[in-house]
Amino acid sequence: MNEIYIALPFIQFAISAFLAVLVLMSNPTDRLNRLFTLFLVMMAAWGITIFAMRDAFPDAATAYTREKWALAVIPFSSIFFLHFVLRYTRSKHGSLALYAFYSIGVASAILSLGGYTATGMVEKFYGFAPELGWAFPLVLMASYPAVLWSLVLLHRASKNEQSTQRRQQMLLLKLGVMASVAGATTDFFPSLGLNTYPLGVVGNIFFIVLATYGVTRYKMMNLRLMLRRGMAYSAVSSFLFGVYGLCIGIVLLVTRDLSPIASVLFGAGTVLIVGVTVQPVMQRVQAVVDRAFYRERHDRISALARLNDLTKDITDFPTVAEGIVTTVREAAQVDWVAVLLPSHDGKAFISVADTREASPHFELSATGSAISKMKRFGEMLTFDPTIGDSASDAENVVTDDDREMALFEQLDVRMIVPMIAAGNLAGLLTGGRKLVGSGFLDEDVEFVKTAAGQAAVAARNASLYAAARKEVSERSALAELGRVVSSTLDLETVFERCAEQVRMLLPADRIAIALADDEGQRFEYTYVSGIPVPGWDRGATDAIASSPLQPVFEYHSGITLGMTDDPESGPLHGMREASVDVGLNSLMAVPFIARGRVIGALVLESRRARAYLGEELALAERVAGQIVNAINNSRQFVQAMELAVANEAKIKLDAENLELQRLNEAKIKFLSTVSHELRTPLTSMLAFASLLKRNKEGNLTEKNVRHLDIIDKNGRRLNALIQDLLDVSRMDMGKLLLEPSHFDIVECVNELAESFAPIYDKKSQTLHLHTSDDEALIYADKNRIMQVLTNLLSNASKYSPESKNVWLSVAKVGDHLEFEVKDEGFGISEEDQKQMFTSFFRVDSEETRSVEGTGLGLVIAKGIVEIHGGQMKMESKIGIGTVFRFEIHDLDSDSPAGQAETDSLNEIAA
Repeated sequence: MNEIYIALPFIQFAISAFLAVLVLMSNPTDRLNRLFTLFLVMMAAWGITIFAMRDAFPDAATAYTREKWALAVIPFSSIFFLHFVLRYTRSKHGSLALYAFYSIGVASAILSLGGYTATGMVEKFYGFAPELGWAFPLVLMASYPAVLWSLVLLHRASKNEQSTQRRQQMLLLKLGVMASVAGATTDFFPSLGLNTYPLGVVGNIFFIVLATYGVTRYKMMNLRLMLRRGMAYSAVSSFLFGVYGLCIGIVLLVTRDLSPIASVLFGAGTVLIVGVTVQPVMQRVQAVVDRAFYRERHDRISALARLNDLTKDITDFPTVAEGIVTTVREAAQVDWVAVLLPSHDGKAFISVADTREASPHFELSATGSAISKMKRFGEMLTFDPTIGDSASDAENVVTDDDREMALFEQLDVRMIVPMIAAGNLAGLLTGGRKLVGSGFLDEDVEFVKTAAGQAAVAARNASLYAAARKEVSERSALAELGRVVSSTLDLETVFERCAEQVRMLLPADRIAIALADDEGQRFEYTYVSGIPVPGWDRGATDAIASSPLQPVFEYHSGITLGMTDDPESGPLHGMREASVDVGLNSLMAVPFIARGRVIGALVLESRRARAYLGEELALAERVAGQIVNAINNSRQFVQAMELAVANEAKIKLDAENLELQRLNEAKIKFLSTVSHELRTPLTSMLAFASLLKRNKEGNLTEKNVRHLDIIDKNGRRLNALIQDLLDVSRMDMGKLLLEPSHFDIVECVNELAESFAPIYDKKSQTLHLHTSDDEALIYADKNRIMQVLTNLLSNASKYSPESKNVWLSVAKVGDHLEFEVKDEGFGISEEDQKQMFTSFFRVDSEETRSVEGTGLGLVIAKGIVEIHGGQMKMESKIGIGTVFRFEIHDLDSDSPAGQAETDSLNEIAA
């Protein structure tokens, strides 16, 4: 008989019974513990009955009786394990099937005890094997499907499980199930005629060890703590029993020849002496046992000492938080630990340190159910979705919010501890499942609460320190801004250095300064630094209305915009859309306010989705208050410089005007003097020339008469020049007198055309006259108007080649006359047209050099037209001809123009 074959079932029994006791003692109230204990008890019963059957060899009758009990027990190990898996995986279905399995198990047990699943025993090379009966398939139906279904449930649950630890736990359970199935299958091979060694017990041992290790290592049952405590008690008891046993042995050895009274006295004295002397030794032994078997207590004390050292550093709380979560995780033996601190806006608690490698985003609402319960009870909250009994107790439910419940399940949260400092909730210490043990023991709770208190003090001190440093930094940066503002008036330099300080104070991937125009209708980006945004670089302009900056200019207050802005306002503005396209998800704009008016805005943009909150907005407004001083100083300086330049230019211009006026007066005086001085002798010359031309005595030759004609002609030309000079000087002095009268302009124009007929006939030119048939009366200076027309018609003839046409058009429109003189002459270049109404200017070209003229005619004509309230315009093209158009207004006192002219004449007369 193979001794190992007999010993293996006993090993299964011993391991199963031992683990069943430890599991049950770890937490008898937990349903999963009880179900797993029943599974282990059935495995122990299976092992002991198989051991008893194999130990009965060669008594076949006794072995058969014990085999019937084994067959009755075997199905319930599978059924209890299925029950445990259904509960463990939180499966919502399977209750009816579970009841069916229990029914089949009970039926197979009854049939097994009745001798219908096995009819006897047959001898094999290793011992007895059961001879299968007709009801044996019922045993298989109660065992194999239950185990295989458990395997399917574990596989499905592992695929949907988020926790790495639970997936590893389920993997161990699946491996144990497969080992047990494989081994149990080999148990039936000998009964089927195969000469193999049954390995069912070996598979069961693997199943028991793997399943228990998986559940212990990753979930609830602190078997190692139970074992260490049991060994600690055994060690201390063994030491005491050994010492006192040795004492008793010595007493018996020494007092064997003494009387009973002497023996009692000697024994009592020995026990008293040993009791006194063994106490210090026992303390040392107890200390060694504590370090060896009560490591958790030592670890917690050491962890608190490390936490005390860690929390002394308030300058770098993120590093401190990492140390806190690592220390608490190791000492509390939990899957993971995280520290949550309030967000900037105080609306949520956000994870700042987490022991998990891939730290998930953990955000808990500050007004949610979990935080409310924590504030109400002020205690650590625990959470375990696998325990349904606690749902009936409202105080034990960590949250009433289904969304928070789903979040806790997703992140595998098992504890939430408040971090209270100075009576306020400074943060949260959260953690995952216990790696060992059935839950958080009292000593675990006390340790975690103490650690949370130390973390709260550290967080509060770090927060106060950070706030103080931030305030100092802000004050320093604002002081630097003030120094920059007062140190230079160059806006570009101010903006550059201000941008450097702004980046130190606020998160900004792009900084822009937008200034409004004088009308306050548009803004322009006068400075841009950071990430470029297509279409919105320096110099870009846009209307303030309907732009994202409109509230800043309209309400004199700052704004903050997130990545999506206001979804109800429709599509994003082009400026925001362009920013979002390059990854700038947040925008903050604050106004530059000067003398109650918004003159611009400071625009900050960041890649972060929620970069700007109320605190950042208030700081940005203080920064804008400093920058606006620089803008005001620069603008005032520029205005002062412009005013100084304007004043200097005005003084210079006034001096130049005075000089020009003096020169003009001198010129006018000179022209007037020269004209009068020339006219007197010229008049005498012309008079005597006229007398000589009569030749009454007949003493002048024909040649002498021709010479006198030349003298008369040139004298008259000189007289006309003198008259033109006098007219120009009078116009410059504003003393050109008019002699207005009522006359028919049509009649005058016709007479003028007749007088020009010889001149035009001489060059074979044609004058076309266009006037109305009716008379056109106007109150104006007839001679001056004729002077204008004479000048224009004369120029049209002189500056036109032979056989060309000239047109004169006159039309009465309302209270004024419109004249047009058009020719087909040489034309005037655009450059020369700019100087045509300048005194003494004449076009210098090959065609005009031979034409006589003074360059004053058009100047005088234009002045006469303007005195009559009109304007003279010209159009000309080289080789095509020239057109002069002008208006003559009625000088009747009833009309506005006439009234003005009458007043002017009166002033001149005065």
